[in-house]
Amino acid sequence: MRWKLFVEFCVTISAICIFAGDLFLPQPYRNGSQQLKTNINDFFLGLLPRQEIIDVQFNKNHAI
Repeated sequence: MRWKLFVEFCVTISAICIFAGDLFLPQPYRNGSQQLKTNINDFFLGLLPRQEIIDVQFNKNHAI
């Protein structure tokens, strides 16, 4: 029971530090929180396939 409570507490504190750490943490930790968010974002964007942007003007000019 206490182990589960400890794990939930650690996950909650970690989530707060990641998502809102740049608002209330002191300066050295604030930069770390921002960098961690950037790394997580880059990781998840890297999992998605890259899609080409559809150029509407290009398609209109070719149709005419």
